[in-house]
Amino acid sequence: MSITEKIKRKLSRFEISTKITFGYAACFIALLILINAAMWFGVMNALYRPAENTIIYSISQIENVLEELEENYEDFKPGTFRGALVTGVVLRVVDKDGVVFIDTDKKYPSLERFEENILDAPPIFSRDDFKIAQIRNALIYRAEVEYVHEGEVFKLYFFRTITSELKLFEELERILVALDILGVIIAMFVGRYLSKRILNPIQTMNELAREIAFEKMGGRIPVENANDELGELAKTLNKMLDRLQGGINKQQKFVSDASHELRTPAAVIKGYIEFIEHYGTEDKELLEENLKMIGSEAQNMQALLENLLFISRTDQNRQKLNKKALDLDDIIGDVMQKMKVAIKTHEVELTSNEPAKIFGDEITIRQMIRIFLDNAVKYTPAGGSIKVGSKVDGNKILVSISDSGIGIAPENLDKIFDRFFRVGSEQLVSEANGSGLGLSIAKWIADAHKIKISVASELGKGTTFTLTIPINSQ
Repeated sequence: MSITEKIKRKLSRFEISTKITFGYAACFIALLILINAAMWFGVMNALYRPAENTIIYSISQIENVLEELEENYEDFKPGTFRGALVTGVVLRVVDKDGVVFIDTDKKYPSLERFEENILDAPPIFSRDDFKIAQIRNALIYRAEVEYVHEGEVFKLYFFRTITSELKLFEELERILVALDILGVIIAMFVGRYLSKRILNPIQTMNELAREIAFEKMGGRIPVENANDELGELAKTLNKMLDRLQGGINKQQKFVSDASHELRTPAAVIKGYIEFIEHYGTEDKELLEENLKMIGSEAQNMQALLENLLFISRTDQNRQKLNKKALDLDDIIGDVMQKMKVAIKTHEVELTSNEPAKIFGDEITIRQMIRIFLDNAVKYTPAGGSIKVGSKVDGNKILVSISDSGIGIAPENLDKIFDRFFRVGSEQLVSEANGSGLGLSIAKWIADAHKIKISVASELGKGTTFTLTIPINSQ
């Protein structure tokens, strides 16, 4: 296992807040190192470079003096060399035998002592042609220039001492180290505080996730600041929990309502069977009547189960549609003809049926139209009228299904497509014996075919459903 993998494995054991703290501190330390390095090199350059510059300037001045001396030796004055030097620069002139015959500062360390204390590792910014020695707490720069006069070689040594600057630089180093240590400590505390504060919503999410159960979906993550990523994550999770809770509530209501709807026909069938068992089978007329009622309830139960299976398939996106080009007028005409034969208690009329082609699944389109027709029959008293008409309007066809039934109250119009919802509580409704699933199934079929449904109704005067169906352009 490589070193990198070992480090990653060890880091994986720490909490995220600890990782953020160390990461923040590491970045801060790296930044401090860069700043301190830049400051250190900058100060070093600022302190040491002037020493070299003063020596270089003094060398040029002395060279000018020597040129003048060659031209007019009679005007030479002993103080001429001293006046040409920058303050702080010391000049020593040595002949070929090593005898010093010009010295502007006799108290300055000797050449021998300088040679003994030359630094093996001079400052980074120092010139290669300069020698640097450290004597006690002082750095001494030295430059060497050869001068030839009348065939004799002389060596000119220029010295410059750095003492106060060195002390300042050492003091600066101590201050920077102290500030670095203090900065690292502060970075650790600040990083720990910030990481805890930043990750607090995640901790809340974690605790909430542990508490949430199927029966307990009411908890939500508090959103303190929705402008950052964690706030957006909290909002997204809350919306997800809302959807889950809504789905669970619908599922629980669906199971409850389905159980209730199935319980009724089952109880009725059980009651008729108990009646037959109690009174026997000798009265054939009574027996046939009871068997007929049992068969009717069994049919109702079968229809309810089929609707429940359809709803279940749609919820799971397993309801398949075989869409193709259809002649809507043929479908409407066929459905209405069969309805006229089956329904003798109401006046059924097809007012118009304009030819139009649509694109859809024939089985579910027929089912949708029958649902609206069956719904009209259920909620229209015997002797009432049911009218169906279709007409082309541009690139769509409008199909209207009207009845003269009990109507729908305005406050219930937005609920009629809800599962198991049934309008009113009158005797007519109880006799209708519907499951409350028909219109919700019709709504799903309409949505699957991009059909818009509009409803107009008035209590006691009837209801009109209008289907806006796109015409097939192919």
